[in-house]
Amino acid sequence: MLQNFFKIAWRNLWKNRFFTFLNLFGLSLGIAVSLALILYVGRERSFDKYHQHASDIYRVGVNAEFDATQQKWASVPNIAGPTFKDKLSEVAEQVRFLRHNFGSTAFVRVNDQNYAEKDLYWVDSTLFDVFDVPLLQGNPKTALNQPNKIILCKSVSEKLFGKEDPMGKTIKVDNNLELEITGIFEDFPSNSTLDASMIGSFYSMRWATENLSWSNCSFETYLLMHTGVTQEALEQKVNQVLDEAVKKEDQWFSFWTQPLLDVHLYSARIANGGYSSRLGDITQINTLSLLALAVLLLACFNYINLTTARSQQRFREVGINKTLGASTGQMAGRFLVETGILVALAFLIGIMLVKLSSPYFESLTGQALPLFETWSFGQMGMLLGLWALITLGAGLYPALLLSTFTPKQLLQPSNTGIAGPRFFRQALVVLQFVVCIALISGAIVLNRQLKFISQKKLGFTPEQVVAITTEAAEDNSQVEALMNAYRNMPAVSSLCLAQGYPGLSVSGYSMTKPGNEEVAIGVNSNHASPGITEVLGLKLLAGQTLPEKSKEDTTVQVIINEKGVEFLGWTPEEAIGKTPPNLYQGNTTIVGVVENFHFESLHNPIGVYVFNNGNDLERSSYMLVKLSSGALQNTLQQLEETFNKYLPKSAFEFTFLDAHTRRLYQNEQQLSKLVWLFTLLTIIISCLGLFGLAAFTAERRTKEIGIRKVLGASSGSLVTLLATEFLKPVLIAVVLASPIAFFGMKHWLQNYAYRIEMSTSYLIIAGALGILIAFLTVSFQSLRAARANPIDSLRNE
Repeated sequence: MLQNFFKIAWRNLWKNRFFTFLNLFGLSLGIAVSLALILYVGRERSFDKYHQHASDIYRVGVNAEFDATQQKWASVPNIAGPTFKDKLSEVAEQVRFLRHNFGSTAFVRVNDQNYAEKDLYWVDSTLFDVFDVPLLQGNPKTALNQPNKIILCKSVSEKLFGKEDPMGKTIKVDNNLELEITGIFEDFPSNSTLDASMIGSFYSMRWATENLSWSNCSFETYLLMHTGVTQEALEQKVNQVLDEAVKKEDQWFSFWTQPLLDVHLYSARIANGGYSSRLGDITQINTLSLLALAVLLLACFNYINLTTARSQQRFREVGINKTLGASTGQMAGRFLVETGILVALAFLIGIMLVKLSSPYFESLTGQALPLFETWSFGQMGMLLGLWALITLGAGLYPALLLSTFTPKQLLQPSNTGIAGPRFFRQALVVLQFVVCIALISGAIVLNRQLKFISQKKLGFTPEQVVAITTEAAEDNSQVEALMNAYRNMPAVSSLCLAQGYPGLSVSGYSMTKPGNEEVAIGVNSNHASPGITEVLGLKLLAGQTLPEKSKEDTTVQVIINEKGVEFLGWTPEEAIGKTPPNLYQGNTTIVGVVENFHFESLHNPIGVYVFNNGNDLERSSYMLVKLSSGALQNTLQQLEETFNKYLPKSAFEFTFLDAHTRRLYQNEQQLSKLVWLFTLLTIIISCLGLFGLAAFTAERRTKEIGIRKVLGASSGSLVTLLATEFLKPVLIAVVLASPIAFFGMKHWLQNYAYRIEMSTSYLIIAGALGILIAFLTVSFQSLRAARANPIDSLRNE
């Protein structure tokens, strides 16, 4: 019987090739889009699951409170991890991570060759007890248990040493730290939050291991818990440890915890989200998950609409089969087999489309799709489950509709009213266009917000400014000589040294209100040299730029932004020469006030920012060079040649500030491109269904149209008559989609401290586009029917 079902199903599909093609194309496109999104979302949700103890690992962070506002940081003091291990029986092990120079590039020298590596971490030897980091060479018990030891990932080992065995050899980092290679580990998989390419022993950072305190929150710390400990219980315990160690009046933070499996997707909005460069965004993943579901539903709605609309043509087939003894179940089974065959073909085409479009998808997201290169039972189960779900979702209602009528009903000459409820089909059209119009609205708002970001005045000028890393200079004289050489280049208009630049994390301090030390605020502190305001194009409101500093002068001179002087209760002019309470132990003088500028992304409000010239504070790691307009490529080549002359044992590494600023919104740019792409595909899928319905309606009303033309109806009036039937549900869709899109995108905009206003004009544009798309879709078929010769339709009457 099943074989017979297949034969009949294939014959019917081939007989109605036009509508089969529409159904197949719509389902294939819907499956391809959904499959691509499911694979991408699945990969994002798979991060860190490969670790054996993944469900028992937690990251500890702090809620820092300044001036009644809280900042969430993903790092804690260096004393926290060991203290938790000693004090809490629930903690099986702890491991601390410190990114090299807080995220700066590590300059590695091997056999007189210079290399720049971005992913060097200093980590406790307990790394191997907490995380799964298999060593290809070396002993995990001794690889990181002493100072000046380092392990390399396989790819970096091959890069530095080729085919030589690196074990026991030494490398030099930043020209001042010699490290012995004690292990080689497999490169971390692409779905690992850990992204280290080089891991040095934590003991190599003597200042971090010897000066344990509760003040410097610079260490990302993970705890391996004994099985059965809940997150709530852990959070309560670690804060009890804090209460025992630090007096309440001296506490400026509390602890929070985060499961390892949440780190990748739930850290994007943390002010200091952690050291990893592989952080995702749960908002993006939820959006794409809903999009995958919406596209799949649209493809199913299309199939249901076209199949039920055309069911009248198969009534006599059903009636004859039932008269000959076929049961309702057998007829339903036959139609489900037909749907299953079509869905299976759509799956094959969809998988091929995903494979073909994979390079383009990778260019949009920066990540390769985990395609079905090797088939696993899990993947096969997922595809079979999805096939069954789509087959039932798309085919069950049409199958039941056709199979439940009696032979008497089905064999009547006029089958009025049994082609499936017209209201149901119109409801599906409404749902399709609700999704389409909501997506168009979302895409418009996304685009406007990104345009707002790109055009918003940042308070500084990133264009033509290049940041060159000088971290590996052997001494200050090399840096001074390089600065003097750059000053003599015609293409350089100004330059300075700085600890960081806008978009990079700098040091964190605090200051208090004059006369009220209980009210404090966090301060972003950037060690810089004279010329910083000129290079960044900062507007001085009062005072001067940072002056030259003698080694004997112990006073820290600072330039502070407007936000800082507002907190202190002074005007810019009043602030000059005054001391911000408790900033750098109070040994500070304000020499200048600059207009507020965005030193973080627009997700965050502007905070307090200072540039300082303190001798004993942080080292300046970057040389910021403002270039004149001209041939940038030639200028960069000159900069590199000069750099290599004065810093021969360092690698030339640079970034343009405007490019770095754009990278702050990489997730949003990717999301915008994906939403636009899949909105377009969703529109195509919806239009396919509408086109098929219009074609069937025109076919069904051929005689009516012929009679109207004979009676004098114009082509325009006939097009209007036919098109109006489909525009009514689209208008209803506009009304329903508008509030959904308005409140949904308003909620999304809350992620930004600086954002566009959610305007009804975006909804009007989206609604107008939806109506126009629907009108153009149905007008083609309507015009074709209206222009047909009425003699052809009335010849047999």
